[in-house]
Amino acid sequence: MATTVKTTQQSIPRFYRTFFTSIDPVIASSGVIANLFFPSLILKSYTATPKLPPTTETVALLHGSAGCLLSTMFLQIVLLRLKSSDMTVWRCLQTSILIQDVALISSLFVAVADQGRGVTTLTAEEFGNLGALLGVGGIRVAFLMRLGFEDDEHGDKKRV
Repeated sequence: MATTVKTTQQSIPRFYRTFFTSIDPVIASSGVIANLFFPSLILKSYTATPKLPPTTETVALLHGSAGCLLSTMFLQIVLLRLKSSDMTVWRCLQTSILIQDVALISSLFVAVADQGRGVTTLTAEEFGNLGALLGVGGIRVAFLMRLGFEDDEHGDKKRV
């Protein structure tokens, strides 16, 4: 028995289209490069006192993280262009990436707490990491809330 899935076709506002298909993948590519070639930079963005050089286990996790970022980039660059008006695809992908963002933010706070530190003691690297994650996460939340869309599903205007 075949199952049909209803998709919602709608024009994606230019800001979100540009951000999610071009800018966000560039941001993610910096994470790929850092995870693979500059592990100390990544580790310092989660802890003030990383174990350097990183252990074999840490390197394996960083490489796995780079792979996750690459697969997400592929979906952003290719899938969103192939399904350029399919709100179901766009919303599912952004929700999935938002889950990753929340997990990374949580990881940062857990690491800081495990060190017996507070938020006011964040290093520049940790603060930059948190700011980037909150920024892109905020854009994802705005998209999922349909802020900036011409019409919502009921024909009402949405404002940014």
